[in-house]
Amino acid sequence: MPALIQNTKKSEASARLKKFNSIMSQAVLMSENDNGNAKTWAKEDLIEKDPDNPVYDDADAENSEIYFNNYLKPYLKYLNTTKDEKTNLFKVYMNDNSTFILRNGNCIDFIFDYNGDTAPNEEGRDRFRFLICPENETALKDNRSFYPYHYTTSTTKEQRLQDCKSHPAYCSGFLEMENWEFTKDYPYRL
Repeated sequence: MPALIQNTKKSEASARLKKFNSIMSQAVLMSENDNGNAKTWAKEDLIEKDPDNPVYDDADAENSEIYFNNYLKPYLKYLNTTKDEKTNLFKVYMNDNSTFILRNGNCIDFIFDYNGDTAPNEEGRDRFRFLICPENETALKDNRSFYPYHYTTSTTKEQRLQDCKSHPAYCSGFLEMENWEFTKDYPYRL
């Protein structure tokens, strides 16, 4: 019975990751038709988090909300938006009860949680990261405007798996190579 439950969780997570990637990719493409290349979209400068406080500055949520309203809101169907209570970041509730948090970092980070507010709310388990990076961001270069978080120097399945094992935020890059399927070698339990 536990194996059946685990396989069901993997299937649900895989389906929702595929759906989110598709919906967001399409929304970005439609917005690019109206607003130009996403790599040139206006983005406020990075606001550093206070190392003594786990909550981001209010300006991060405000800046992310402006970005969302300017470039994504007209192209998405969603339930509502709010400020996440734990992180103070801008949060979007999708129609299937999944969520994503926007983080105004060097890039715009999309922290997708396929089961919304339901635990465990951990990267690599139910949270997966995607990006839109400005033209001048050299840390992560990809020809696409919206893509899973990964090292661009990691081009093989083995390299991406090692990245995922060392830092769960990179797991979306590995899962993309696996067509969003959670294979036997996936290092985290859902």
